Formats: sequence, structure tokens, C-alpha cells
Amino acid sequence: MWLQEVRAQSQSHLWPPATLTLLCRKAHSRTFRHVFRCILCTFAQYCHCWLSSAGEAARFVLRPVHFLIVFLGAGSANRSGPRGSAPRGGQQAQQAMALPRLLALVSLAALLAFEVRAQHGTVGRPCEVSTDCGTGNYCAGNKRCACLTTYVEIDSYCWRKINPGESGCTQNRQCEAVWPGAYCRSGECRCANNQPPFRTRDGLVCLNYGFCPLNGNNPKFRIENQVQQCYGGADATCEAIGALAYDCICDSDDCTVNNPISFCCPSRAFACIQPPNEGYTPPGGGTTLNHWYHDPITGECRELKYQGYGGNANNFQTKDHCESYCKQTCNRGLPLYRDRTTGVKQEPVYCQGNDNGCNNPNYVCTTMGTLQQCCPTYLHICSRNGAIPTEVYNTAGGLPSEYFDVGIPDGSGNTYPRFYYDSREGRCIQFSYLGQGGNFNNFLSQDHCEKFCSRILCSAGEPLKDSSGERNMECSPTGSGSNTCPSTHSCESTSGSTTFGGVCCPRPQYVCKLPREQGNCGTYSNRWWFNAKTGNCEEFIYSGCQGNANNFETYKECQDYCRDARSEPQCIQGTALTDSNGNFIICGGATSVQTTCPANHYCYYDGTTYGCCPTQAYTCSLSYKSGATCGPAVTRWYYDSTTRTCQTYSFNGCDGNSNNFATQQDCKDYCRVESCPDGGEVWKEPNGAARACTSNRQCPSTHYCTPVTTWTGTVYQTKSLCCPSKNFVCSQPRDVGVRCSSTRISRWYFNADSKTCQTFEYNGCEGNRNNFATQKACQNYCLSEACPPGTVVAKESDSSRLVQCSNPGGAGRVSGGCPDGYTCYSSPLLDQNVCCGASTELQSLCPANSTPFISALSLQPMQCTPNVDGACPGNFFCWFSTTSSAVNAFYCCRSPDSVDTGYCPPQLVPVPGDGGAQYRYCSPSAPINDAIQGCGPNRHCQFSTNLERYICCGLESDVRLPNVCPPQPANLVPVELAGNYRTCNPYARSGTPQACPDNSACLYTGNDNGFICCRVQQPNGGN
Repeated sequence: MWLQEVRAQSQSHLWPPATLTLLCRKAHSRTFRHVFRCILCTFAQYCHCWLSSAGEAARFVLRPVHFLIVFLGAGSANRSGPRGSAPRGGQQAQQAMALPRLLALVSLAALLAFEVRAQHGTVGRPCEVSTDCGTGNYCAGNKRCACLTTYVEIDSYCWRKINPGESGCTQNRQCEAVWPGAYCRSGECRCANNQPPFRTRDGLVCLNYGFCPLNGNNPKFRIENQVQQCYGGADATCEAIGALAYDCICDSDDCTVNNPISFCCPSRAFACIQPPNEGYTPPGGGTTLNHWYHDPITGECRELKYQGYGGNANNFQTKDHCESYCKQTCNRGLPLYRDRTTGVKQEPVYCQGNDNGCNNPNYVCTTMGTLQQCCPTYLHICSRNGAIPTEVYNTAGGLPSEYFDVGIPDGSGNTYPRFYYDSREGRCIQFSYLGQGGNFNNFLSQDHCEKFCSRILCSAGEPLKDSSGERNMECSPTGSGSNTCPSTHSCESTSGSTTFGGVCCPRPQYVCKLPREQGNCGTYSNRWWFNAKTGNCEEFIYSGCQGNANNFETYKECQDYCRDARSEPQCIQGTALTDSNGNFIICGGATSVQTTCPANHYCYYDGTTYGCCPTQAYTCSLSYKSGATCGPAVTRWYYDSTTRTCQTYSFNGCDGNSNNFATQQDCKDYCRVESCPDGGEVWKEPNGAARACTSNRQCPSTHYCTPVTTWTGTVYQTKSLCCPSKNFVCSQPRDVGVRCSSTRISRWYFNADSKTCQTFEYNGCEGNRNNFATQKACQNYCLSEACPPGTVVAKESDSSRLVQCSNPGGAGRVSGGCPDGYTCYSSPLLDQNVCCGASTELQSLCPANSTPFISALSLQPMQCTPNVDGACPGNFFCWFSTTSSAVNAFYCCRSPDSVDTGYCPPQLVPVPGDGGAQYRYCSPSAPINDAIQGCGPNRHCQFSTNLERYICCGLESDVRLPNVCPPQPANLVPVELAGNYRTCNPYARSGTPQACPDNSACLYTGNDNGFICCRVQQPNGGN
């Protein structure tokens, strides 16, 4: 049937007579599945195609080519003779056509393959990036190929949408996706009812004459409920009556001055920013229709329950129609048009990716599907003009007197709350809109207004607010004066809207480290965020409001803004060190650019990134710092090293220092204030006194007895007290505590039933100990529930799974035994056996036969400050580590057997005192080099249980001065003074400063030391 139709049309010369042959076949490849193609090639460089299922002709447009299409054979109108006979011209002509015929066949095949690739791509195919999907497709958030908004899915393939009046279609769906009821005939999209499409300045539209393109009569511009006429399709005649963003639509296809029956309808851009309006049900009742509207906040098309009457122009019968109409135009505002010509509709300026092509500072070249038009800048939209050119306003009497345009009454007598951006004050302010007209500086909500117009001030995110939370914080771009931004923000200059000339905008380093935030509204759309852990931009679903600044409309925006951002190292406490540009300093790993951290910081690896984090000793020695204002102040906790207590202070929200804790318990645990080894508070009697435990006085079953060092107000005391077990802590139910501040805090607790850590909102005070700052701290602590204090569970090297073992109390594992340094324990909370201990790498931080104290919260070895009592838990001493893996000099170490010589910790010896004393007594709070109470370099002030006093201890190589005393008499050793030899004068009288102490003598060393005091060495290891 279709072949006969083609031959008939060819013989009637509907196509050029030079047409010679017809190539027909069914393609069996995956790409051409179920598609019948008949391609008739002509000199006109196009092919005609038929779908046998449709039975109607449609033109299939090929790309222009720069070679001569050679005929494959004679057309049926030029044939003569029987089948197989040579055409007129003889055998010589037939042979001459053989090679060109072959070349034409190859060229045609190449063209077809190119066109098929351009038109099709398999929908639903798994993908990682959009290039996996092909033209017309992109890789959606579910990692499946989907059609771009400029394409429509037909039988799992993406076909380009075709506008009314345009050629290039082969299927009806390509047309009706753009305009409901449109269809494809002879390769061209035609409007329903066979009416010719009407030309507007934004392109061709389908309409029923006498009505607007969208929603019939309802959107027509009215004054006092009377439809206002325009003339000859001239949009300027709409502008003259106040319809600034309206199109003049004619009542027939004879749209000239001879046909005065015309009216003003909202332009494409203006229709797409109208709020959703369901209309109304007539008195006699009606049917609710499932329509669609364009959400100007999210840029997505959403369902609209239309009641059948009323409403506005933002009303579409199908989602495809909505997307085609509103997503192929500027995000907000009219595009730039060419200068007006009398009697001719304006056309958009196409800029081809170059802002210079716009030749107007109020417009920027913007890609929309396959087109690039000049769209208004954010500054132009959020200005007094509201993206309406001044010359257009002048036709209607000039710019509005205020920085907003109230529009024109819609006849209902109602006003509508809207928001506009006031560039003088740098903020969004409410006004009352009259319902029609106006400009594009007109937003449905304050949140949308602020997020949209903040882009004229900041590249991403919003300017920092002052303490009121309403106005932008002002700053000086030159850095002068006290108005400076916190380190997370930079001062960006404005066009005179602030006193100091600038506002605080977030730095990329701050924006790009923010977590993905969906928000809590119900208008969902696809957005992009930068995942600092992976270093990639990823798609997510945004709810339409709130959220944070790490939220970009396109992948390119996200990638361009965050390409140089580095992942933030997650310090145990405080923030990692940054350079002058706000970039985190890298201190380790294969890409290290800095191998050491400055004083008071150590290199820390959080499992993903290396960074320089503040040490515990440094953090707890700092005074509190209120920080920079970046919102309402909040109550926080800090450690007061003078009173050795945790106190509250008012934190302004940004910067400050690492001595900053969300809760009092966090402060106590970190700075070890009346704290048990694994955190938590000691058991107290009803009278508030801590319970001391002995062999005759046991702890409750939920607690265990352990040495705890506490501050009495004047001195430190170490006693055996009752501390909560991790099993008890992690078995407690969630407790939100009591409200003690204006804001609640997001915290984590261990759910003993599900054996997982879950989040909850904490009121700030009281509650119980099953309360952790992060999910990681919660998991670390409670998974180590069975482990003795100072030890943690072993995990498989290639995952976060716990190493399981089969022999509690021993080293036997289910497979291979516990790793070196670990012992098998039974965990009642987890219902399984686990390996507890410390890795051999961490054990190397301490002397032989000693192990470091590993924090159950951070899984890091506990650091300590030398010469400070209570710096380590009971039975632990502060040790200076010299191993290559040490990232800080001093760690808390202990002997597995709790070896205690009664004088110094294991492998340390007493430092001799001045004047021949056996011990040098010290004060743990004195400076190291203090001549009277200090111990000197590489020595530690430790508490001696035998002497019940603090004495100086150190390695023998650091304690003993080389013995330069004469060999006779035997057993002579030097007398020390402040760590050096005590020099003397052999002729000085006894009791004078240059004489030696009693029981020693002034002897000549025979070297550069001259005369020094020597004495007989005392027994028992002393001096």
C-alpha cells in the first residue's frame, strides 16, 4: 500500500523528476526496532520516510552534506524496457554509474547511522555519566538514562520535540508533546483543528482564535473587568496600557491593523511565574481535571487539580506541554529581543554562547535546550525595572515610583502578598500585588526572593545575616575597620546598598563542604550538590525550600564552583588548620604538600583526609572565644583551665577556637574533668559525694572500680572510684533532656534493640550518657562495649565489620585468630565475640611491655601534657614517644601488668636532686625549665606512691650526666645542679656558694669541666 503510494506520487512529480529509486527495508538492529523506513533521495538533500503502521508520509530531515548525491538507478517515470534492461543511454552509461552508485550507498548508510544516533537513545539503560546515554538523553539521579526536556520518550527511545509549524517530525508524539492535539503530517507539526499556528515573539503557538494560548479567556488582560484590546498583533500596544509582559494575540490569522479584534495575553515568561491557581467549580458542579503548572521556585512542572473554570495562564493539560513551554525559555524574565519593525513580531536575540552577542549589560547568554538566548541578569531581575526594559516602561508612563510594581487590579478587589528585592537595603520586603501586570521582581515567598536575588551579591549561598537574622551583615571590602567577615566568608563589594560597601558571602571551601540538605517542603526538584568526600558533584532531590548553599541547578554550576574545594578533615575536636585562602592544609598521604603541622597541632587522618588538628592539651588550655557574629548567639561550653571546670559562654556562631563544646559532658570528657577513663561521671552517693571503692566496698553492677584523678580545688587526688561501664551507657534509652537554651542540638544514641546508632534532638541539659556528638563517636564507643578501658575493638581491614573470635579470654578467632595486640572478649550488648586491644602500630608509641590508652570515642591514642597530674587515667603515665608513627610527642601509656616501682613509671629512673639529694622534687604545674620546681627537658613530673610526692623521672640516658669524676676512690658520681654539673672552688670555705655540699668533695675532672662536686653513689638505685 505505502509503496504504491510512493510510486504514484513520484510519477505525478510531487517530488523532483530527478528522483530515480526507492530504498525500502525494515531494520532489524536494536536501534531501528519496529521501525519501517522508505527513504527517497533527491537533489533537494532530503529523504521522505513512511511508517507502515501509520500509513502517512512524514519528512525525515538529513543534515547538510558537502558531496554530490549520486543516483542509484533510474526512477520509475524514466524507466523503459523489461525488468533488468539498461536504461536509455546504453551500456556505457550503466557502467559509468556503477562506482558512483556504490559511493552513494556508503554515504547514505553513514548519514542514516548519524541521524539515528542523534534521534535515539535507550531509556532506562544503566549509566554513570550522561555521555553513557547518547544524544537526547542524560544520566538521571537513579543512574538510568532518561530523556532531556527537549526530547520525548517514544517506545523507550528519545525523539526530539518539534514545535508547531516546524518540519522534522516523523511521529505525532513529537508534536503533541509540545502542544496538546498537535500532530505530524508531511514531516511538519500542525495544530489541532487544522488552524495555522500563531506567531508570537517567543515562537509559534497553537490557539483557538478568540482565546489566549493557555487557559482560554481567563488570562486576558482586563481593566475594571473589561477585556482590553490591542492592535494588529503589536505587543507595544499591550505595553501602552500597562500589560508590560504580555503578547498581543489576534482573533484570526489576518493579524494586521485591518483586524482590530485582538487582546493581550501573558507572555511565555510571565505565564510561567504565575502561582498555581485551581480555579473554581461552577454552581451547577463540574469535574476536577488533572492539569499541570510550572513551579517558578523549583523550575519543575507539578500536578494541578483544576476545577474547570477560572485560574490563570500557568495551566497546562499535560506535563509535556508544561515542560516544553516553560523550560525552553529564560529562568525568569523576558529574553532580549531584536529592535521592533513595524508590523512584524520581534524575535529573540540568539547569542551563540557569547555574552558579547547580547551587546547589553542587563543580559547574559544562556543555553536553553539546543538554543542560546540572551536572558536578563539576576541584577536586572532584582532591580527596580524587574527585567522590564526602561524604554518599555516609558511607553506606559515611566518606571514605578517605588522599587516594586504593584501591577493593575484584576477586578476581584483582592490584593496578594508578594515579595520584592530592595537593592537599597539589600533584602527582600513584602508588598501587596494587585493581580495583573507588573514586572519580574515579584516573588511568591520571602525565601524564594532571598535565594534568587542573593546571587547578585554572592556566587553561591546567601549573604551572612546580622544578629537580628533579617538584615545582611555589612563589611568593608578593603578590610578596614571592625566590620570584617568570619573566616568562612569573604567580603564582596556591592553597588552602594550598604554603609560599608560590602556583604559577607560564603567561600567555596565553606559551601562545598556542607552536607546534602533536602529541606522540608513538598515541591521536589532535581538539584546538584558537591560531595566533599568523593570530590564529585552528585544529583539529589530538593524539596523546594530551606536546605543550604550547597545546592546548584546544574551539574556545570556545581562543578565550576567547587572544582578546587578540598574535603574538610573531621578533627576529633575543633576544626582543621587552613591557609590564608581558606584551604585546608594537607599534612600526610601520597599527595602531601606539607609534611609537618605547626605547634599545638598534629596530623590526623579521619579515614578519608589528612589535616592539622588542634591537640587536646592546646584545646583545653585556651580561653574561650566568642567568635564572629553570623546569626543569633548560642550557649556553648568551654574548659576553664584556672578553675579546672567546664563553664558556659555565649558563642556568636562562627570562628572562635577549639575550646568550644556543645554540652557540658562533652567538655568534661574531652578535658578530663572528674571524668572516668572512658568518659562519663563517677557514681555518687545520695549526698553527692563520689563513692570510693575498695575490696570491702564494691561498685554497683553497672559500674566498675578504677583509679580516677580529680581536682579538689587546690590539689589533684587519685582515688579508686566507680565508673559506668560502656554496656550500661549504651543500654540506656534515648533521653532528650531538659530545655536550657533557645535551640535544640542534633545528637546520636545507641539503640540497644536494633544495635545501631540513631539521631535525636537533644534539649541541651541533663539526659543520660547515651548521648554522642556524632554517629561515628556513637559507633566507636558502643561497639567497644566489651573492651577494658583504654582498648577498642578490631575491625576487618577492608571494611567496617568487626573481627569476630571464638575463644573469649584468649586469642582464638573464627578464622585466623585475633590480630596481634588483641584479645577475645564476649560482648553481651552485641551478642557476639569481639577482639579488643590496640594495633601494633599504636603500641609502638609506648615503651616495651606497655600499651597506649585508646579513646573509645575517637579510636585515637590519648595525648597528654607532661608534668601535669591527672593528664592520664589512673595506672597510666605520660610518655614522650620518639617513634616515626608518633604525630605528637606525649601519650598516655601503661604496663599490661600495671608495674609500679613505687618511684617512677616503667623504664624511667628518678632524676637526682640538687646538692646530692636522691630525688628531685617537682610541681606538676611548674614550667619545665623552672630552676626550683621544674624537671628540665625530656623529664617528667610523676607522682611517687612510695614517697607520696611528685618527683622528676626520665630515661636513664637523659637523667644521668656522664661520670667525669676521678676513678678513685670508687663509686664517685657527679653532684647535679639544675640538670648540670655543680662546679666548685677547691679553696672556698664550707657553706659558701662555691663550696660543695656536705658528703661531697671538690675534685678536678682533668677536662674542660674543671672542678666539680663529686660524691659516693647511694644504694637502692638512687644517687
